[in-house]
Amino acid sequence: MTDVVKRYTDYAQQFDAVLILGLLDGDPLNPGVLARIGRAAANLATTIMFAVSGALRSADQLATIVSLSANEFTHEHAPISGVVVSNADASVVAEAGIDNAIVFADGEAIELTDAGRSVLTSAMEQGSDVVTPLSFQSWLISRARADRKRIVLPEATDPRILQAADELLAREVADIILIGDADQIHAHAAELGVDVSKARIVSVDDPELNEKYAQEFARLRAKKGVTIEQAREKVKDLSYFGTMMVHMNDADGMVSGAIHTTAHTIVPSFQIIKTKPGAALVSSCFLMLMEDRVYVYGDCAVNTNPSPQELAGIAVSSAETARAFGVDPRVAMLSYSTGTSGKGPDVDAVVEATAIAREMAPELALEGPIQYDAAVDAHVAQTKLPDSPVAGKANVFVFPSLNAGNIGYKAVQRSAGAVAVGPVLQGLNKPVNDLSRGALVEDIVNTVAITAIQAQN
Repeated sequence: MTDVVKRYTDYAQQFDAVLILGLLDGDPLNPGVLARIGRAAANLATTIMFAVSGALRSADQLATIVSLSANEFTHEHAPISGVVVSNADASVVAEAGIDNAIVFADGEAIELTDAGRSVLTSAMEQGSDVVTPLSFQSWLISRARADRKRIVLPEATDPRILQAADELLAREVADIILIGDADQIHAHAAELGVDVSKARIVSVDDPELNEKYAQEFARLRAKKGVTIEQAREKVKDLSYFGTMMVHMNDADGMVSGAIHTTAHTIVPSFQIIKTKPGAALVSSCFLMLMEDRVYVYGDCAVNTNPSPQELAGIAVSSAETARAFGVDPRVAMLSYSTGTSGKGPDVDAVVEATAIAREMAPELALEGPIQYDAAVDAHVAQTKLPDSPVAGKANVFVFPSLNAGNIGYKAVQRSAGAVAVGPVLQGLNKPVNDLSRGALVEDIVNTVAITAIQAQN
């Protein structure tokens, strides 16, 4: 399925529209086949118009097979835009009560009626609001390649980085910069059977770049007593060198952390790139790819015990991140209490943070304090906060502490089968993102695409 989505994403970019044919011949009766097609449609972010035969079937029989087929598709979150009924009389189809039907009599194509033409046009124009993990990753690739950015990968000695660079270059997702010795990188790539010939390769020992970066780093850290000699040594560190490339516009973003700690990756960005105007602090979020939608969880990786002011800043930054990745933010300020049901200092902190966030971003749909179940379940929300525009349909979740956030995202990731993409750093002047040291090649590709999209905004 992953290969199908990748190949479709690369193919479809050449066209305004694509007609996707299912893998059925005859009536959709084979067990499991419809579910597979439904999942493919959901992953390809398209709708389904399926065909059934009306030959020798009564109106009740026709209604039953259409209903059963539709149920299998929708169970996999595939939207249905219409039904084609062949070998059928229009009166039988009408009696069966099938919505959005196009009827073909005696197996021959006939001139479409105005109603049939309307169904077909709507099917072509109707988008899918279902977002699966694979369709979201496909969207990331498409969005990144639409305005290609230069992303530096400092850890070119790691085979996963070279494999990811090969895919990113082949699919034209980003222009890749690798840091290291060119001969060694090309030899390692040849051993792996990957092609990084289109990547730019730079060395930390490049005298011109080293001196340029050292001079600027010494200027930035002069108040901390950093000398030019110390700066020359510091920028030979892969993370510092890559961060300086971003700072000095030699790259648009950086992705690191496959072989380095989180601190080693992000501390240079705190010292060099710093926070963007209006951002209270640097924080993080995870893009949680659920079965049919995307949630944003913040902050699960950086700030241990944020103050109410910092928590409000995390909420506003997480909402901005959500917008950047196609999610219309509805923010839940999470707590063990909903509304005024609970008391205590932890609840009071979320109450204060909610008030501050509303002052910072009055246009933002935001609710707090609120429990997780009331934030996502419409029935619970109706009981606990019936008049809230966020309760029951939140998609951005702000955890009150790193302890709660890290436990929460990992519980959902491991128990619900969600794909956790991140951590995505937010609040920096320019994008730098950290990888898990256990990152897969797919994770690196996704993180580079995310970083490229952040650089576009």
